[in-house]
Amino acid sequence: MNHFAMVHKYISEFEGVTLRPLAHDDIELLRTWRNDPVNSRYLRQIPFITSEMQEEWYKEYLIDEDTITFSIVENVVLGRMVGSISLYHFSKDGKAELGKVLIGDAEAHGKKIGFRAVSAAVNTAIEHLHKNEIYLYVYENNIPAIKIYTQAGFKEFTRSGNELLMKYQG
Repeated sequence: MNHFAMVHKYISEFEGVTLRPLAHDDIELLRTWRNDPVNSRYLRQIPFITSEMQEEWYKEYLIDEDTITFSIVENVVLGRMVGSISLYHFSKDGKAELGKVLIGDAEAHGKKIGFRAVSAAVNTAIEHLHKNEIYLYVYENNIPAIKIYTQAGFKEFTRSGNELLMKYQG
């Protein structure tokens, strides 16, 4: 297993937000958030996720050598896990994809946690994974996410269908 497997130990902090490895204890809350139509409107559309499906996903994730997923913890006001974010599709030429960003806790919305989580993930990709380009895909109608990504230093690169490809070059 290479060093990108889920069993990562990366922890990153940025302005009161901590990214820590996704733990088994986190997956039920993540499943609940993912099944909420308000939270999933900009995510890849999938059927309702059962507890069994989530357990199976987590087992597969544990052996996935091309994805690291973080729990997003807000430390200042809420003091709890509020979402998740992933880095994946690692390439030998220094690229990684950022995605699967979900701020599922409704009390965390509007507090710039998404921006801080994206910034922490970018820092991890550059400083610890030695990536020099982080890219992502975002629906062009997901204006809040585009604002977050732009504030974090991503620039629009191309449009394809209803998605934008954005890149951050460190």
